[in-house]
Amino acid sequence: MKQIALGSRAKGFTLVELMISMVIGLVVVGAILVSVIGSRDAGRFQAAYAQMNEDAQIGLSILSRDLQMAGYALPTALVPDPGGATSSLTSATLAPGAFVFGCDTGFADPNAGVLACGVATTSAFMVSYEANKDNTVLTTTAPIRPSDCLGNGIAVGPPYVANNRYYISQSAAAGGRPELYCASGALNQPLVENVDDMKIWYGLSVPAAPRQVVRYVTAADIALNGTGPGGAGEWANVVSVRVCLVVRSAEPVLKGGDEGTLTYLDCNSATQTSNDKYLRRAYFTTASLRIKMPI
Repeated sequence: MKQIALGSRAKGFTLVELMISMVIGLVVVGAILVSVIGSRDAGRFQAAYAQMNEDAQIGLSILSRDLQMAGYALPTALVPDPGGATSSLTSATLAPGAFVFGCDTGFADPNAGVLACGVATTSAFMVSYEANKDNTVLTTTAPIRPSDCLGNGIAVGPPYVANNRYYISQSAAAGGRPELYCASGALNQPLVENVDDMKIWYGLSVPAAPRQVVRYVTAADIALNGTGPGGAGEWANVVSVRVCLVVRSAEPVLKGGDEGTLTYLDCNSATQTSNDKYLRRAYFTTASLRIKMPI
């Protein structure tokens, strides 16, 4: 039998080569894990931003639409005239001519007949206008009436006057989740979830230019001709309103043992740090009162 001679004996891997191979394998696996975890975290952040953008868009749309209607009245119904006895708004909580009113520290009782400022850290404001079939959704059951911010029929009228109060509160039913609320009459209910903060600035005009904004101020900066909230003063000179909502994610974006803090810019463009693992972002819009705009 013919034998085949081997020039050298077959050799296996040395211990060093095996260790090098294991290290390379671990590096590859680690890189894959980092990529997977990064993709998961990025997806969680993207979903949170999408939810926040949607909540902010809904909230700002509701507020902007109502603010644009402030002071609206049909010619034969209520008239924004301080001396007009037929003006339904003269019987509201504010002095004649003031169809927008707000507090930098929220309302003490948003359902009160006469509004007073509270001690909250978020702003609140009220909007009044004549509601009709063209600017509200009519109720579907008799008697057919225009609706308020809660979708309920306005009981007194005609003319029907919407008196909507917007503020931030925590919902006990939602486990203390902050929400944008509206109050009308004796009722209130949340409109948009996950709204942490609201800040309002009011654009004021001057007699020489009654339809032009000359400066934006907070509610505390507006001079009141009267005692306490409700004096007309410069409220009658408000021609536009700038709104900021700070919206947070519905769920924490940092999970389990994830460490670190999240930062964001608040309504005053100041950097804030949150340690509760929720993502936050400030959103802005400006609404002009249509009755004050140039014709």
